[in-house]
Amino acid sequence: MKVLLANDLYGHSSAAGVAVGMAEALAARGHQVSFLATVQSQQEAGRSHEAGVDVLRVFTPPYALRFKAWRSLDAPAGAGAMAEAVAAVQPDVVHVHNLHIHLGYGALAAARAGGAAVVLQVHDVMPFCHQKLFCQLDERIHPGDEIHYRAGLKCALCVKARWNPFRNAAIRRTLRRDVDRLLAVSPEMARALADNGLPGAVVVPNGIEPPSPAAPGVCEQLAARLGLLGRSVILHAGRLDRLKGSLELVAALELVLRRAPDSALLLVGEALPGFRDELLALAGRLGLPRERLVFAGWLSGDELAAAYELADVLASPSLCFESFGLVNLEAMVRGVPVVASMWGGPSDVVTEGESGYLVNPLHVDVLAERLLRILCDPMLAQELGRGAARRAREHFSLSATVDAVEHVYRELIP
Repeated sequence: MKVLLANDLYGHSSAAGVAVGMAEALAARGHQVSFLATVQSQQEAGRSHEAGVDVLRVFTPPYALRFKAWRSLDAPAGAGAMAEAVAAVQPDVVHVHNLHIHLGYGALAAARAGGAAVVLQVHDVMPFCHQKLFCQLDERIHPGDEIHYRAGLKCALCVKARWNPFRNAAIRRTLRRDVDRLLAVSPEMARALADNGLPGAVVVPNGIEPPSPAAPGVCEQLAARLGLLGRSVILHAGRLDRLKGSLELVAALELVLRRAPDSALLLVGEALPGFRDELLALAGRLGLPRERLVFAGWLSGDELAAAYELADVLASPSLCFESFGLVNLEAMVRGVPVVASMWGGPSDVVTEGESGYLVNPLHVDVLAERLLRILCDPMLAQELGRGAARRAREHFSLSATVDAVEHVYRELIP
């Protein structure tokens, strides 16, 4: 089968990483696979062949991303890139992942016009919310509660002058007209789509392959470099900002250190401009020792593997709606228990009391208590770690994900 996958960007993290991993896995199964991505520098545009996939990098002009809610509705360069790719590849299926920055929703119509079956895999709430449903979480919600994800006029308060009252209706119309199958990466993502006028999404969860361990000695070297030797390590990985609950986690650390004084918070990832100073200012107000907040920056390869191996627990207390929470799965597959936000997809990935715990991240005292359960009880930590690895292996393998995607393709292509 000839398949054209498309994503705003090409890379090996977040939704781009999911899309690229799927493309490579499909190619390994004998499909003829191409991948369309945009670049914002003409020097980066071009064609290459990577891991069995024909990669097309097409230039689209850069713009101020604060206007993406408007620009994504009509992005002529993205739609044109899709039309050219479909004409060149002549795919049976066009499988689109993220498109709300550069490709734009017009790319779906371009794919449809080329005669291919069109699949859209939804990785976040951008089809109906500008700001990741950040404004919907409040302290009255508890794990296990029935949650409704309906976006409404609160969006106007979030985005203010960027508010487009016709945007969501236009996107719904486009998806109903130009998409043959809508995929969601978790049951909660499917529920959120249905709550916002897009029912019927097929759930195809993200999958992961068992990772390679860090090379010998790297773990010890990283621990020594970051001052983590002899520490209990709480890992917080990904983009550091308000939406990811980083401030709440620092506040919880102050409570954790009262009972587990050898603990440290390892922050892997880059902070948004000015946010590192905000985290340090909060730590200062709480009287936290500076060395207990360890900023590692972006890590990759053996050092990233070592960071997971050093971790006693992963904390991902996002305040925004996470469609899946891939970082949780990356920890679980390595046998690291997780304390995650109950808001969105993580509740489908993390099983309460078996692979970790789910919390409302606004309940900082509960967040701290769940972290302490794991840090202060090695036997429980080992049990949860084994449960996490087992759940990742049995329910979220890359092979099972590709099986599900192939099944969708076969339904669309007799």
